[in-house]
Amino acid sequence: MAGYKANQIEAGRAPLETALRQDHWWLEPVLVVGSLTLFSIYALWRAWEGAYFSGLQALQSGASWAPAYLSPFYSPPVHEWFPHLAASMHISPAFFVLLFPLSFRATCYHCRRSYYRAFFLDPPACAMAEPCAQRRKAYTGESAFPFILQNLHRYALYAILVVVVFHFLHLYDACFVVHKDGSRHFGIGVGTLIFALDTALLSLYVFSCHSWRHLIGGGLNRMSAAPIRSMIWTVVSSLNTRHGLYFWLSLVTVGIADAYVRMVASGAITDFRII
Repeated sequence: MAGYKANQIEAGRAPLETALRQDHWWLEPVLVVGSLTLFSIYALWRAWEGAYFSGLQALQSGASWAPAYLSPFYSPPVHEWFPHLAASMHISPAFFVLLFPLSFRATCYHCRRSYYRAFFLDPPACAMAEPCAQRRKAYTGESAFPFILQNLHRYALYAILVVVVFHFLHLYDACFVVHKDGSRHFGIGVGTLIFALDTALLSLYVFSCHSWRHLIGGGLNRMSAAPIRSMIWTVVSSLNTRHGLYFWLSLVTVGIADAYVRMVASGAITDFRII
């Protein structure tokens, strides 16, 4: 009798057929496919372009002053550390930089959930049957190549922490204006505010990460034995509930920051100075 009831309960939990769901379950997968595809195309185009990534490039177009902005797609500034590397290899320096945030975002637990559902329909939504379930009988989860690479997420965290540090450094630089004679003075522009928002949201995204949460509180048998770590873990756990939101917002702002720098660097617009 108990086994019969268990089977009945399990049957009630079985995924529904597509035709039985009356809500707009397909909306999220469509938005995810569209958003990630558009951002990927834009990021690859900007990396391939390899130009207009510094606000100071406006000085080359005849401007009398320019803001000290650097596109987040080119931070850390590999092009300054190894100026002849990209030229000799005929590769945009952005490709060396984007590898780190890309590896972190692609292996992110929230991002995995999103593109597994949207691109692989695995499953397309909660309580939904997998359309191609019969074709994936040999699926081994994340225990074989290429999905075993998802386990590198905790190591990608260390790389993205470096990127966060450089975001703050470039936010500081964004508070200055450089003149043709090389002099600098403090000034806040629209780009500075965009950089501040992007840096804040990237920080929220990174420091709400599951791997960061484990790094803070993992390995402790008694949280009371480490009150400071326990306090930080509590804060990170609170941020973690909105990790997915920070993922999408930081993705949008990093694209906006790069687009703004490109317009300023190409001379399409002049940065509006607030101070």
